[in-house]
Amino acid sequence: MWDKDERPMTDSDDGRIRWVFFDVGDTLLDETDMLADWSAQMAALLRPRGIERSWQKVMAAREQAYAAMSPIVLKAMGEILRVPEDVWSACWSKAALNHHLEPPFPGTTDVLRALSGRFKLGVIANQDLGTQERLCSHGWGSFFSVCVSSTEEGVRKPDPEIFRLALRRAGCLPEEAAMVGDRINNDIRPAKALGMSTIRIVQGASRLQVPRVADDIADFTVHDIAAVAEALMA
Repeated sequence: MWDKDERPMTDSDDGRIRWVFFDVGDTLLDETDMLADWSAQMAALLRPRGIERSWQKVMAAREQAYAAMSPIVLKAMGEILRVPEDVWSACWSKAALNHHLEPPFPGTTDVLRALSGRFKLGVIANQDLGTQERLCSHGWGSFFSVCVSSTEEGVRKPDPEIFRLALRRAGCLPEEAAMVGDRINNDIRPAKALGMSTIRIVQGASRLQVPRVADDIADFTVHDIAAVAEALMA
């Protein structure tokens, strides 16, 4: 089920949302196992440098950084773990994100299929190289008409320019679009500032984020991907 504030989901001139944009990590794909693996790599890379941090502590530092809405999560993690910046940077530059360890959340394919029959779909995500290929590997290539990924574009959320870029490529106005994402600071806040409708999906590390001001509250807040379709088609 979903919770909503008083703002209607559709508020364009003809009362229609035409485009729905999705974040990827912890929105469509469950990053839990991938990030546990990455955390174990980081712990192993730190150990020869005389720094003992368990993978569980690395994971906990990530959750703490997310809860604090740190603008640069990786940097904040190093500070939380009290690892010298040069050592932390050297280690994370060697640790790999093994994307085969991030499966889709249950029901994601069915939701995307249903939504693609009514809306145009796009992606706005902070991801490393190969985002489009990863979407295709899950059989989602035909669902998305626009894919804007930070590494390919050289701009990252929450910079409003990455949202504007996606809107330009889609040929739609902000009020004709909805943004679906898990992070208040990266997804909800910047999308609302541009005039997009917003759906926050509360899962992953960003489940710990708590709205601080009115602009942090999404139009709809849901707790699983199936409820996204329910909110959009209500």
